[in-house]
Amino acid sequence: MAKKKISWTGILGMRVPVFITLVVLLGMASVEVCFGQDKKEESGVLALKNFSATAAITSDYVFRGLSQTDEDPAVQVSFDYKHPVGFFAGVWGSNVDESISEGNVELDLYAGFKKEIAENLSFDLSVIYYWYPGDGREPEKDYVEGHAGLSYAFAKVPLEPNLGLGFNYSPDFYGEDGDAYYVSGTLRLSLPYQFGLGFELGYQIVEGDKTTGNGLGLDGEDGYDYVFWRIGLSKEVLGFGLDLSYYDTNESEYFGKIGEDRIVFTISRSF
Repeated sequence: MAKKKISWTGILGMRVPVFITLVVLLGMASVEVCFGQDKKEESGVLALKNFSATAAITSDYVFRGLSQTDEDPAVQVSFDYKHPVGFFAGVWGSNVDESISEGNVELDLYAGFKKEIAENLSFDLSVIYYWYPGDGREPEKDYVEGHAGLSYAFAKVPLEPNLGLGFNYSPDFYGEDGDAYYVSGTLRLSLPYQFGLGFELGYQIVEGDKTTGNGLGLDGEDGYDYVFWRIGLSKEVLGFGLDLSYYDTNESEYFGKIGEDRIVFTISRSF
């Protein structure tokens, strides 16, 4: 069977992985040019150290336990700005399956603030805009989500556990599907030989409106809710981040194969 072409229809007219690769190369070139110039001021709003970029290739783009690429690989890239006072902003992009977006691409624009409020205890607040350019179908896919989180690092404790709690809210979720709430918990452990072991548990509730309203949701009701979990092993090798994660949900019957258990391998590089 012929493979589906991944294209940004009506926007760029080229395959998304090619476009993203070009963006990554241009970003890397820009960084090299900056480093090649005479050293400038090391502090201030536009200091080079405040900017970063990450490129990744993953065997499957999984969002809250659900495959966004119909179990196919994805190329992803992000550009970030972080000021020492705690403000941050950035953009993240990935190819997605045509059932998610007719344009076959997702761009997430975000900005927020993160600060340590006590020793080893941090909070963060942010707003994320999920944008699917090139998709003109109704109901609209783009949506906004607010996020609040807390994290605590247990210093001088075996395995150096880092615990995180998060809450997300959208007033009009993907597909104009009404209010949505997402609660998550994470735990990261530092293993010997610089391995990392991560756990994530999330609970998503979607009220249901234009996409899963009128009895089109879970069990013939409006909207849906489900639990997902992830266990991942990570390590940095020669500057590359390697991650092997297992995902699963409790509603694979409702979501079909995109909600079934899966193992995902990701390789990334930050600049």
